This record gives sequence, C-alpha cells and structure tokens, in this order.
Amino acid sequence: MITERAMLAAVHISIWTAVKHDRKASRDVANQNGAHEGAGRYNKQLLRGAEKLDALRTLAGQIRQHFYKITLPWSDEGYRLLPAHFYFGLTTQMREFEYAFSQSVEEFLEVYPSYIEQVRPELNGLFREEDYPSAEKLRAKFGVKLEVLPIPSGNDFRVTLSEEEQARVAREIDESVRQSLNRGTKDLWVRLTEVVTHLVDKLNEPESRFHASLVTNVLDLVDLLPRLNVNQDKELNRFAAEIKDRLCNFSAHDLKKNEILRVATATDAAQILSEMDALLRGREQDPADPHEKPMLKNAPSVEDIFSHMSAYMEAATP
Repeated sequence: MITERAMLAAVHISIWTAVKHDRKASRDVANQNGAHEGAGRYNKQLLRGAEKLDALRTLAGQIRQHFYKITLPWSDEGYRLLPAHFYFGLTTQMREFEYAFSQSVEEFLEVYPSYIEQVRPELNGLFREEDYPSAEKLRAKFGVKLEVLPIPSGNDFRVTLSEEEQARVAREIDESVRQSLNRGTKDLWVRLTEVVTHLVDKLNEPESRFHASLVTNVLDLVDLLPRLNVNQDKELNRFAAEIKDRLCNFSAHDLKKNEILRVATATDAAQILSEMDALLRGREQDPADPHEKPMLKNAPSVEDIFSHMSAYMEAATP
C-alpha cells in the first residue's frame, strides 16, 4: 500500500517582502503623464543593501531546495510526496532549519533600525515612517513550518451516501492518487535524463569547464533515486544502477585529462540515454494527455558522440 510507503508534505516559508505599494506616487506618475490612475503601480523597495534580510531569503531557498530534492510532485496546492524513508531525516533537518531561520530573523531585527536609517535619504520624499512595522509585528511575518498529511485512500472515505455513490467517490480518490504517483515517477525519469544529458553535453565539448559536480551530481541522484521510487518502477532502479556502474567510476578531473576515458564515458552515457528513450517511447502515453511529448529531447546519439570526440582528438594530435 502506497499509504504505508509515503505521505504528503509541504513546507511553508514566510518572509517580509520589504516592498510597499505607494498609492500617492502611483497617482502622481499617472497625473504627470495624463494616464488613468490604474494604469500602473509604483512599488517602493523599503530596504536596500539589507544583508541580513538577503541571508534569510538565501536560507529559504536552501530549505526549499532540500525539500524538493527528497520529495516528488503531487498536487498544485503545494503538497509533495515524501517517501517514508526520508520522514525522520526531514523532520530532524527541518528542526535545524527552523532554528537557523529563527536565529537569522533575530539577527535581522537587531539591525533593522539601522537599515531604515540607511534607506531614509535614498527614498527621500517617498519615505514614510508608517511603512515600517515594529520589530514585534515584523517578527510575525517570518516563519518556517513543515506540514505532513497521510495520502488519501478510497477505503477511508466515510460519509452518508448511497453505496453506489461511496464506491464512485472512492474510485475517483484512488484514481487521483494513481495519477499523482505516476506524475512523481515521471519527475524521477526527468531528473535522471536531465543529469545524464548534461553529462553527455559536457563530455561532448572537451574545451568546456569540468566541475567536480559533473560526476557527483549524477552519483548523488542515482544513490537517492531508489529511495524516492515509491511507485517501485523496476526499470527506473535498473537504469540508476547501470548509470552508477558505468558513468560514475571516474572524477570530472579524470575525464577532463584523459581523452580515452572521456570518449568511453560519453559513448556509454549516450547509449544509456538512447535505451531510456526507447523504453519511455515504448510505454503507453498518458491517455489524459495524448499530446505529451517524449522526455528525451534531441539527445545525441552514440555515433554523434564518437564522431565528435574522434574529430577533436585528431585535431588535438600534433
């Protein structure tokens, strides 16, 4: 049962925008240009160069990035599928994030008055004291919260309806869950194809810069993917294992310095992409979206890789 292997989760992060719509300035600009008052809006940046506020925004981005990494798409309401493997790790990490966020908020509030004085001459006539909440009110505008819910199941549906209506609604709930699970599986295929395609693109251009992440990003994903694969797609796990075995044996530095390793790895990567493409094309298209396009777009063939790299090696030979 998927309800025993995963749950739904959402991370809610709130941060003061430090932006204020100035109605008077908007009206003045409209009048100066003979325009209707509703033709535009003048939004003031209440703080500039507020490093502590920027640090909070950066931390919020890191929190979201970590959350998205270990979850899968589920709904448009912000909930994502969280495999049970990651629950305790996520709750532990979120407590650390919440503490760090709270500390950063206090650090910002400590220097908040100085930021106001710093921007006062810059705004000049647009400065309004009332635009700036007190520290106590401002504190309430920041927050981080993890929300976890069970996955809905048709078996749990209980209301006063006829048996026929209950059965219909239960089927609709179960079908919605199935479609959401398939959406999450597709997201994993997209992640896998994107990271391997990036590897192929870089190896196909030996003059490009090779960062260590070229290989470590692939390795991180294939290690993570089997635990994210709550829909138990066997082919997905098989390709993850194959990619780890064939593409992650050498560092980016090794691949940059050794043309033979680079050609061999690029050829293997292109071949794997071709095999994934064949598999995905062979699977039945989602009947709800008959115009859905294949996930692999313009993936280079093994022949293209080998030809390009051979030409490069010949040109590089004295």
